Amino acid sequence: MLRKISEALPFLKPRWWESEDSMFNSTILDVAVGLIFSFLAISFAVSAIVEALASIMKWRSRTLLSGIKELLSDPQFNGLALDIYNHALVNPRDSGLAKQEQDLRSLPAYIDPAQFAEALIDITKITEDSPEKIKFSIDANIKNRQLNLLLKGIVDRSAGDLGKIRDQLASWFDNGMDRISGVYKRKTQLWSFMIALILTGLFNVSAISIGNALWQRPMLARTIAPMASLTPVDAVKQLEELDVPIGWTQAKVSSLWSWKGLQTFLGWLITAVATLFGAPFWFDTLERVVRLKGSGPSPAEKRSDSGAAA
Repeated sequence: MLRKISEALPFLKPRWWESEDSMFNSTILDVAVGLIFSFLAISFAVSAIVEALASIMKWRSRTLLSGIKELLSDPQFNGLALDIYNHALVNPRDSGLAKQEQDLRSLPAYIDPAQFAEALIDITKITEDSPEKIKFSIDANIKNRQLNLLLKGIVDRSAGDLGKIRDQLASWFDNGMDRISGVYKRKTQLWSFMIALILTGLFNVSAISIGNALWQRPMLARTIAPMASLTPVDAVKQLEELDVPIGWTQAKVSSLWSWKGLQTFLGWLITAVATLFGAPFWFDTLERVVRLKGSGPSPAEKRSDSGAAA
């Protein structure tokens, strides 16, 4: 099975199954370094574009706003969520006079859980008092049944202690933010994949083509070394200087309508999926492989691997 795969993809052709030492074969590591650097360059570019889009389109602040509306059961933004966003502890850059969502001139991208708890306590007029009086205040100010029961439960568990109420509200908000963070991460990953696929197609960065070229000419990758100051522009420029088969020619455009075109598209897909791991992951991986290529695994890595095996 391995031999059949190696026939289809030449850069997987070394007979590494015949020798344990050949796992560290220089050519294999050269191919790995080149591919990893390709993924790193595209990941850098994708990260920069996604961050720019997130800033321009205010993804973080708008995702947070949607999460707050859901958390406080105020989808129309005319009740408790509006009061929260008008509070100076939560949104100090706004006037605090908004009557609807469109009136907000500034949207925070982050809300501190302790400040959210303080703002909610102010809005619900909770003070240090007996549990019964605190519950009466909650009934007077919180009409949503689910939120009303939540706050009353917190009052019962804290025995009316204002400090404990504040801590539990902050913890509840923090847990809600974890779910919102998950929503934001899935959104950015989807955009990252789509942008990566567009970039790989635009610049014809096929992992399969690059791997094949590096296998034929491993010296291409031997100038690559991780640099802490590497920028997205530098990474893409260095990738172009490697003389690997990226970019377009008339012959490459014509080959898209042949069987080779499917291979090219598969290479784009592999590159796009690889970028989802992120630039930090590929930078760390590049450092490890370059170090391994130069001197083999360090004693600390050997001990770590032995401990993991045990």
